[in-house]
Amino acid sequence: NKRQSKQDNAKFAHEEQDDEPVILMVTTKEDEVGTNLWYLDTGCLTHMSGRKDWFINLDESMKSKVKFANSSSLMAEGVGEVLIQNKNGKQSKISEGLFVPGLKCNLLSVGQLLEKGYMMKLEDKQLKTRNN
Repeated sequence: NKRQSKQDNAKFAHEEQDDEPVILMVTTKEDEVGTNLWYLDTGCLTHMSGRKDWFINLDESMKSKVKFANSSSLMAEGVGEVLIQNKNGKQSKISEGLFVPGLKCNLLSVGQLLEKGYMMKLEDKQLKTRNN
């Protein structure tokens, strides 16, 4: 029957899934503004930016491949510390960020922030972060 066939297909698709970490990110606009903003990402394993000029320390000998949900990939051309500007104008240093040329938006890993002691609070339809 048709319903059984759909369930079988879903099971098959699940079985074919690989176990490699994948970044899941959705954007609604494609413009240059995204390269200046940071997006909090719960599926991202590490912080990433395509803006080399934002890195204050960058080890370009550390290279790796970053795979995306649509099966495309980009090369990370280094790892280092990035300065980000908070909403209040103060700057924070983010460590272990990947420099990924061609990345259309900058990603902050929620998991990495939580591991470093940052607090997350959902308030007024915004996810707010604070370093304790």
